Amino acid sequence: MPAINNSIQSARRAVLALIGLVACACPTVCQAAGPSSGARLGMNLNGPADWNTELPFVDVFRFSREWISQQAGKPWGHGPKLDLDERGWVRRLAPGCFAETCLCTIEGGHYPGGEYVVLYDGEGKLDFGGAAALVSAEPGRVTVSVDPSKGGFFLRVRQTNPSNHVRNLRVLMPGFEASYQSNPFHPVFLKRWQGIACLRFMDWMLTNGSRIKTWADRPRPDDATWTAKGVPVEVMVDLANRLNADVWFCMPHQATDDYVRSFAAAVKQRLAPGLKAYVE
Repeated sequence: MPAINNSIQSARRAVLALIGLVACACPTVCQAAGPSSGARLGMNLNGPADWNTELPFVDVFRFSREWISQQAGKPWGHGPKLDLDERGWVRRLAPGCFAETCLCTIEGGHYPGGEYVVLYDGEGKLDFGGAAALVSAEPGRVTVSVDPSKGGFFLRVRQTNPSNHVRNLRVLMPGFEASYQSNPFHPVFLKRWQGIACLRFMDWMLTNGSRIKTWADRPRPDDATWTAKGVPVEVMVDLANRLNADVWFCMPHQATDDYVRSFAAAVKQRLAPGLKAYVE
């Protein structure tokens, strides 16, 4: 019982610290809701996965599946443990092996078709399968034709130079190569949630069953995929600012006090004035 009580007290202190820090940036965060002229709607967003039907990002690699290790002559997914860098990019491959990921495995093929542009840093060789067929390739840039009627598609790293490994992969929907850096969100997704009062990020943060404990464990914008640890706080706040929506964050159950304080500081730095932050 003493251990449980200590954990509860620690969690309570951490949440109070977060509320206090965010309140400095958003003074209305602790105020009771007053009378409203109309109903205000809050909404959870669907969690990061290769089968996510909301398609929030024009770069579909953001929601790609974690790398699957493959080896010639062995069943699917039975390759050796992959050598990954700190951000989850494949650093080297064993002989006869490759790394594969799934994208847009959405039932019924309900995602945009056409020519996708694949950009990457480093040196290596990519190939594609499923609904994607190679159109052209040059170092750092590949074009594939995607037919959603064939289901999802696969991206494979067949070769990578350990001294300059393939990384920073981006798989861009047709028409967004020039704008994805300034606006990573799909315009249809933004239009759908225009006017929403509050965004709850429990699933975007992969809160249920989260293994995150320290601030060093957090998801980063340059992670290979956001399906492993969740969507970074920088991206969640960016979306809220674009939609002028309040934010509702769900803290991982193992998070340290320092994690919660650091998260609060990041929100305080980025969240637009006047928007509220709720903490769960």
